[in-house]
Order: sequence, then C-alpha cells, then structure tokens
Amino acid sequence: MSQNSVSSSAVDKMTQQELHHLITVSTGFIDAYIIDCHGKDAMLLPQNIVLSALDSATDVSFVEWHELKLPVYAVNNPEHKAGVALVIEGDDVSQRFALMCNEMPKTIRLRISEVVDEEHALSDPTVFQYVRMADQVFHIPNLAQIQSSLGF
Repeated sequence: MSQNSVSSSAVDKMTQQELHHLITVSTGFIDAYIIDCHGKDAMLLPQNIVLSALDSATDVSFVEWHELKLPVYAVNNPEHKAGVALVIEGDDVSQRFALMCNEMPKTIRLRISEVVDEEHALSDPTVFQYVRMADQVFHIPNLAQIQSSLGF
C-alpha cells in the first residue's frame, strides 16, 4: 500500500510542477518576493503562494491566522525581535505554515528568461534549486522538505 501512496505522491508533484511550468511560461513573467535569509542566499518565492503577511515577534513557534495555529519556519536573523510572518499556502489547509522573515520582503516582477539555473551542490535539503538573476544568486525553497521538517 505504501508503494501506491509514494507513486501517487510523485504523480501529484509532477502535475503541480507541470502546472507551475505552464503558468510561468504562458505569461512570461512571475511576481515574486526576494526574502533575505539568515546565513544563506536570499530566497526567491512566487507571490501567489503567500496568503498573508503578519507583523510578528520572531521568537515564536507558531503564528495564529484565521483561528489556525501555523508552525513557524524561521529564516530571519535571530537577533531581530520583530519580523514579518508570511503565511504560505499548502496543498491542504493543514499544510500551511508561516515563514518568519526579518521584514516585509521586496517584491519583484521577473521575466522568466532573466532567471537562469545556477549549478550549486545541493547540501541543504530545504533548497530546491539555486538560480541566478543578473549578478545575484537566489535559492528556490523546497517547500515539501520545509513542511516535512515542521512535522507535516
């Protein structure tokens, strides 16, 4: 039975990736956030998966949003006492979480052709891919791994 759930999960991911690819290729642009991450390259995150942004203390293990207690995944500088929690959409309501940032991230509209894959060794399981835009390297988060690290 676990074999079936593994293969259906792979199919779900493939379908999601294909859908994401079609959306970004058909428009040619993507609206994204550039999120400063403590101790690693900045994160590039599509705006369409961010449901809300909340001012928050940074030393919390969960954030309350619409009567839900969302677990926090922190990328902020731990010395900052106040930050912004971005509510990240999940495949299911129970898989939503809050990404704790130093501040409200900068928004950018990218032309897909401006973003190129960067060949980096992937030693951090929470990094899906590195990309380069002009002279700056960003990482694309592995949201499934982040959710897994939060206990989903």
